[in-house]
Amino acid sequence: MADADLIKAVDNTIDSLQKLCTSDDDWTFVNEKKEVKIHLRHVEESAVVMLRGVTTIPCTPDDILKCTEDLESRKSWDELFIEGNVVRELDDAHQIIHFKFKSPSMMVTNRDFVMARAVKRNDDGVILSNHVSVVVDDCPDAKGFVRGDVFASGYWIKPNGDGTSTVAYVVQIDPKGWIPTAIVNVVAKKQPLVLAKMRDFLAKK
Repeated sequence: MADADLIKAVDNTIDSLQKLCTSDDDWTFVNEKKEVKIHLRHVEESAVVMLRGVTTIPCTPDDILKCTEDLESRKSWDELFIEGNVVRELDDAHQIIHFKFKSPSMMVTNRDFVMARAVKRNDDGVILSNHVSVVVDDCPDAKGFVRGDVFASGYWIKPNGDGTSTVAYVVQIDPKGWIPTAIVNVVAKKQPLVLAKMRDFLAKK
């Protein structure tokens, strides 16, 4: 894909990410754990559920965005994260990134994802960080990993005016391979809790 097409692929869903993060339409409340409100959404023509976590973090939106971008420290708050790198910069607001994750089970192969990433700053101070899977020649399949698909993944970070921010994290991932959908969805329900670990990590800094 040309760079312009990669940018278009991720920009086309960034408004959808904002709506998913700010509207409760079609979301079902699951529970609240570690001060993270978790919602679930069934997506038409997909057996893989979409999850959303919402919490308050006592940091500015910029500090939270920088935390999501710091790949060296990510393992401190994302226990399944192995490593990641920026494959290339498309422009000041767009990148191609490659992330590797541990499988939650010894019986299942580790996963990796190649994504286009876009950052958008709204006039009201909200920051959006959006991710979608893409195929690029400079990131071939990695040995020992199954390449998954990211249908939706991103952060919506809103300043509250008191030094805290409201953060919503939306994720819908198909890990591919021979994993029963029921197991995929059980694991997916734990994903929004990375917000609690991120909050604890930032509190120690």
